[in-house]
Parts: sequence; structure tokens; C-alpha cells
Amino acid sequence: MSRDAIQTLVNMARQLLTSTEDRPVDRTAIRDAIDSVSPIVARRTGHAFTEAQLAEAVRTLETAYVVQQGHAIAVVDRSLPGEWYVGDRRRPGPFMARYLQKLQENDWPVRSVEELRDSTARVVELLDDPAREGPWNWKGLVVGDVQSGKTAHYAGVINRAVDAGYRVVIILAGMHNLLRLQTQSRLELDFLGYDTRPEQQDAGRMKAIGVGLIPPALPAGALTLASPTGDFNIAFARQANFAPLDQPCLFVVKKNATVLRNLNGWIGKLPEEFRKAPLLVIDDEADQASIDTKDQPTLPDGSFDEDYDPTKINGEIRKLLRSFKRSAYVAYTATPFANILIHDDRAAEKYGSDLFPSTFIFALTPPDDYFGPTAVFGTNDDVNSPALPLIRHIDQTGDGWVPDTHDRYLRPRYRGANEPPPSLKEAVRAFLLSCAIRSARGKPSAHCSMLIHVSRFVDVHDQVHAQVERYLDDIRARISGGDSEILAELEALWRNDFVPTTGAIAGTVFERGIVDVDWPTIRAALSTSADKIQVIVANGRSKSVLDYDRYAGTGLSVIAIGGDKLSRGLTLEGLTVSYFLRISKQYDSLLQMGRWFGYRRGFADVCRLYTTPDMEDWFRHVATASKELRAELVHMRLMRETPKDYGLRVEAHSVMNVTAANKQRHAVERQAGFGGEGKIQTVMYAERDVLDQNAAATEVFLESLEPPQRDAPRPAGTGTATGLLWRNVPGDRVAAYLRTLNFPPGNREIEAARLANYVEDQLRQNPAELTTWTVFVPTGDGREVTLAGQKLNSTIRQPVAGRQVSGRYIVRSILNPPDEAVDLSDAEYAEALAETNSARAATGQDAAVRPAGPDVRRTRRAQNGMLIIYPLDPNRPGTVETDGPVIGVVVSFPDSNTASRRVYVENTVLQKEHNRR
Repeated sequence: MSRDAIQTLVNMARQLLTSTEDRPVDRTAIRDAIDSVSPIVARRTGHAFTEAQLAEAVRTLETAYVVQQGHAIAVVDRSLPGEWYVGDRRRPGPFMARYLQKLQENDWPVRSVEELRDSTARVVELLDDPAREGPWNWKGLVVGDVQSGKTAHYAGVINRAVDAGYRVVIILAGMHNLLRLQTQSRLELDFLGYDTRPEQQDAGRMKAIGVGLIPPALPAGALTLASPTGDFNIAFARQANFAPLDQPCLFVVKKNATVLRNLNGWIGKLPEEFRKAPLLVIDDEADQASIDTKDQPTLPDGSFDEDYDPTKINGEIRKLLRSFKRSAYVAYTATPFANILIHDDRAAEKYGSDLFPSTFIFALTPPDDYFGPTAVFGTNDDVNSPALPLIRHIDQTGDGWVPDTHDRYLRPRYRGANEPPPSLKEAVRAFLLSCAIRSARGKPSAHCSMLIHVSRFVDVHDQVHAQVERYLDDIRARISGGDSEILAELEALWRNDFVPTTGAIAGTVFERGIVDVDWPTIRAALSTSADKIQVIVANGRSKSVLDYDRYAGTGLSVIAIGGDKLSRGLTLEGLTVSYFLRISKQYDSLLQMGRWFGYRRGFADVCRLYTTPDMEDWFRHVATASKELRAELVHMRLMRETPKDYGLRVEAHSVMNVTAANKQRHAVERQAGFGGEGKIQTVMYAERDVLDQNAAATEVFLESLEPPQRDAPRPAGTGTATGLLWRNVPGDRVAAYLRTLNFPPGNREIEAARLANYVEDQLRQNPAELTTWTVFVPTGDGREVTLAGQKLNSTIRQPVAGRQVSGRYIVRSILNPPDEAVDLSDAEYAEALAETNSARAATGQDAAVRPAGPDVRRTRRAQNGMLIIYPLDPNRPGTVETDGPVIGVVVSFPDSNTASRRVYVENTVLQKEHNRR
């Protein structure tokens, strides 16, 4: 009864909050609403609410209302037809209205429902009016984030498109039966409204599910089914009632050449009036299998030879689009690198143009509590954007259990024993705790998943499965038997790991919905939650199915062991613990393997990622490169450019590839120099000799300058730059100083010779650049040091946990972002801040209080450089072998049209831009 009363309380408070639009919905407003309606609910239900129950209701509503989300970004071809999706047509029709109602009933955050409502309208308006005569064929790309809700978004696009008049909807749903089945089942809930499984029929009637439970009933057909053999086949299609002129019809098909060839063959025999029906194709995971990886020949004039057959799947998709007089192709992916690197001019006579997104590129913005790459790993460009403290390092080489290089004959052994290594045993215990904690927090029927991804070989998966299941059975038996040793071990892990991690997340957006629980409550839930856990293998050979719907009432707790099948599109519900050894050397594959991304409302603090330090560094680099690509899309929109006008690029890496070589055959690598870049040291020496050498070089440099200004005012009245400031420092002195420094290996582009050479090269330009520098030595909160005869406090930058190696240590970033703007005039600062807020406004974000680093560097004159020297204190005993400061350097370069730059992979549009210059 208490659960029903709490739900009634939440529903009534939600109604009250929705009706008071003039007041912002924050924690105070939510508590006020709960307090207002709780007496009414208590009288109606006879239930006396405890303070704990009222607090639970507040937390539930916080996850619905406090979540913030910016607007999506659209970059659009100017040749689109005139406006058509306006007025009544733009308002949610019957299909979209019931879908939005379902999301609300599923407790989606209010702001997220609003953003999906609006952003799906912006995608549909880019397609074309389905009532307009053809022929027309548009191609666009929607960029989301891994596990961020792309399926929910394209389900919304489908509902809106059908309301607008699209009649044939084909979903290209990955390459595996399991993923196709998962997508089919999801769209039955979100669009069709009925279960297509034959065994679920009652007297020939389909069972209503999902949106089908919301009146009125809406007609829609399906030529694929929610069963392992339910993919498109001609025999079933011939018997089905395919009538696109009367009702919309859905196909969910694998990206398989045979399936697509059969589909095209069947479509080719349809009556011509059926092929005039407007077609919408949604290509899920569009960077996989859809890309033409063959090398199309060129003619002597440089154009492509159109007498050419592309790869089979790519060719069948292009044939499919040409089979209908009116078609719109919308690619969805979280890793768009391969899609933007498609040649923008490729075409073939029998297939039409390639799948380059010439019509539009649309970037979705996830809610602020999206548990994504930046949250999990942080980025390389901002000390104030640290990662969540959820990563636990694995010594893969030391364990020797599954080596980096192995084959399918590997038999994993830890020190000769047929058992998991200690790190995997700890990960399993962490999963047991996370399941128990979620149950103790009032979610006993929540799905809980663990991912083990250590090899791509199915034979190895079986070995790992046997070891993990044996260990789990042993630990469960000991828990049930009250074994004091294992219970003490679990309690120690909770106290030493889980308690401080929950404390560290407090105050962040990921704290929403988290309930404090004590060890006795967790202990009481431990046995039951552990007994529910299943260990399965999920690979191409396995018969296991992750059927979360079957366990909707009790919750499915599962440890899934797999490889490629777990790396694309598949959702592991309630994923809390991941154990990840597999190394991929491609940006897109690496991000797609991150099944741990998504939403962890109410349990982010119990999530863990066990992986190697190298993998953490690689993920952080890819997160930074992805963030930079999104910034390029924002800039493209601000410049009002189109995908055919504005070239895109992705920063390269010395070890990893952006995508597979055959997917980027038309891309080129180009040196893009230091112009407009901020170079931030992140790897520090710990050895006395090198530290003393760098400190001495810094002393000599600073003492050669005029006396500094102490505690200078920051621009535009933004405070005081506490520390030492030198203005009008000659560029040749800065170059000479940089050349004397010794930087550890591993710093991205922080090399003494490269930095010094760049400054000297720019000094030789006509007119000369980087002639006049500002040098800033900030003071911080660390121990007192003496530098250039001046006493000041060092700046504390803590080493990254577990990343200290012999002779050096690593910090995430040493830069305090406001320091980069110290040299700007008031007018320059105002200009940079205006640029920053123009970009933020374009994505629906609140105004910033200070300019972003790229805008600071764009505003600065080409003659002016900024050098920040941080006297660092790691504030961790035993880290360094000196009592003096650790010298850390940030170099902020202005934009330059003459600079040679770092290496980027450029698409063909950008290459043409360079050729025109």
C-alpha cells in the first residue's frame, strides 16, 4: 500500500509542478509541491508518510525535473525545399502524441521529453513534404552519444514522419540477429503498439503493448517480427497485407547483403503506385557496414568512374533509396567519423550517389547527467572537468591472465591456476555489492548487469564463463552460509571503495536520486540479490538472449561475457560494473565498446570500470577529439555553412586510427599547427635532477626580465590575477626558454624543440607573429616556494590515482581556465565572451561567465602569445624528489593563418577548401 501511496503522491506533485509554469522547478519547488499535496494524499489513502518516504518522492521528482538539456545543433543544405512542416502539421499528431505520453508515463525527465519533442520536429522538417511530388532523395546524419537515447530519438522521428504522411519506414538495425530483435521489440513498444510474436496472439489478435495501451488505437503494419527468425523474408511478405497507401508499414531488417537483396527484389516487383509512397530509411549504427570501403576508380579528368559496383551492403542501401520515387535516408550514429569521411562526390550509375550526409548533419545534446565519455574519463583540456572516480586499473601484463595479443586457443590462467585474476574477482564482488545496494535503496526489481569484455574469440569466452561462474557459485554459497571471511571482505570493499566514491560524487549532477544506505541494510539484501545473478555468454555462437522484458517484475541480474556482439548498439540494462581488456586501435570501435555509457540516475556511484591505464588514456583522447568535433559542428552552424561547404576534421593520434583504413581512404592527414591551440603539460617528472634543471632554467628566464607586476587585475573587472605578471616579453626570449626545458614523454605535443621551433618560425613570418608575450606565474594554495627571487605559494595539482610510474606522474590538466585570458584587454575579453555565448546560445545552454579557451585564442592578436608557468605542488608525500617547485607549463597561442599545425584527418570537403585557398 505504501508504494501505491508514494506513487500517488509523486503523480499529484507532478501535476502541481506542471501547472505552475511561472516558477522554476528546482529542489525547493519540488519539496514545496510534495508538502502541499501530501496531506491530501494521506487523507485519501489513509497512509501516514514518513520523512524518508517524502524524501524518496522528492528524489524521484528531481530526476524528472532538475535534469537540464541543451538544444540540438542542425547544419543544413541550402537547397532544401521550402518550409512545409509548420503550423498544425508541426504539432504532435496522434502517433507522436501517444509516444510522448508514454515517455512521460515512463518517468522521463520533463526537459528531456520537451527536447525530444522539439528536436524530432527539427529533423522531420529537414526530410521533405511527403505530399510533394518526386523525385526527391535526401540524405542526413544524426549524431548522438553512445547509449544516450538514439533509439528513443529515431522512434520519435518515425512517429512524427508517419503523422506527416510517410508510409514506408525501414530500419537498418545492425548486423546481428540479437540487435535486430532488440530494435524490433523496442519499436513495437514505441511505434507499432502491439507484440508481433505469433505466440502472443489471442484469437488472431495482436497483444497491445507500449503505446498501444494508450487510446485511440492507430493502424500500422509490420513485415518483420519480434522473433529470432523474424527478419524480412519474401514468403512472409507475399502473405502479408502490405498496403502503404492505406496505412504506414514498418520493416526492421539486419544490415545483411542477402536480406537487403531479397528486400530490394520484392520491392522491385511491387505495383508502381506502392513505390510512389514516401519512404523513410533509418540507418542505425550507420558507420558500421553501410560505408562503401572499396576504391572506386577515377577517370582522367579526376571524376569517378560511374561504371562501378560498391560493397554489397552499401550498394543494396543505395538501390533501396532509388527504388522509391521519394525517399529520405537518416543515418544515426554516436561515432560519425567514418560518415563524415565519405567522399562527398562519389556516385555510380546503377546506385546513385553515395551516403555522404549532404542534406544535413544534426547533433543531439544529451541531458546534463548523461554518463558519457567526458563524465567517465574527463578530457585533456580542462583541469576543472575531472572524470568521475569510477575507474579501477588492471595490470594486464602483471596478471598474465588474458594477454593483449592472443588467439582462440588461449586458455586463460592466473599464475597457472584455472581461475580469474584478483582484479576480476574484485570486479565480481563489486557487482554483488552494487546489486545489493540498489536493492537496499528500494529498487529490488531493477535490472543489474555486468559486462566482461576481454577477448573477441568465442572459445575464450567459454573459458572465462566457466571461471566466473565457478567463482560466483562459491562466493554465493559462502554468503548464504554466513561465512564471516567473505562478509568481512565485502564490507571492507564497501567501506574502503564505495563509501568514499559516493562521497566524491556528492554535489555533482550524478548525485540525483542517490539514497544513503548503511552496511546492515546492504547485508540484509546481499543473499537474495546475489542468488538472482546469472552468468551468460553473449556472442555469435551463444543461444543466450538478454530478455529483460521477461524479468520486468523481478529484475534481471546478469554477468554478460562477450566480444563483438556486445560492442554495437546492444543495451545492457542497469549496467553497473564493466571489466574491459580488449584493445581496439580505432576511435569509433573504442567508443562503441563503451557499453557502460548511458544513464545511471540514482546509482552512478556504484558503477565501476575496470580497465588498463593505457585504455583510460586512449578513451580520454577520443573523448577530447569527439568534444572538439562537436565544437566544429557548432561553429559550422554559427557560420551558416552546409555539409557540402564546411569541411570537417578529426584530430589524429600517434597510435590509434580515427576509423578503419578502408573507411577513410579519401581522407588525408594534414599538419595543423599550434595556431589557436592551448598546449597544456599533463605529465611531470618526479626525479630531482630534471626537476631542479627545469626550476633553474625558469629562474634564469624570469630573472632576465624586467621586475614583474604583482597581483595584477584581470580583464573586465573579473578579479585579481594573484601571482607575478610580465608584459611585453620578446618572443625570442620565450622560444629560448622553452628550448631549455625538459618535458617527459607522453605529453601531447608538449615537446621543447617543437614549441620553440614554432615560436621562431612565426617570428620569421612577414609580418612577424608571436613577437610580444605575457608571462604569468600564478600563486596558489600549496607550500611556499621561491622563484626568481619572489616568494609565492605553489599551485596544488593532485596526481591521477594509480598513474604514477617510475620517474614521473600524471595530472589531468594544470590549467586554471581564467588564467588563459589574463593578457586580454577589456574589449578583447568582452569580444571573446560574446563569441562563447553565441555558441552556447545556439545549443540552448545558459550564458557563460567567462570566455572559452578557443575564443580567447581566436580573439588574441597574432603578435601576442601567453605563457603560464605553474609552480606545482603534487601535495602527495613521496611523489617527487625535491622540495622546490615542479615547473608545469601552459602555452596559449593565438590563431594564425601562417602556422603549421598538429595532425588532423580531413574530409574531402575540407580538402577542397584548402585547394581553393
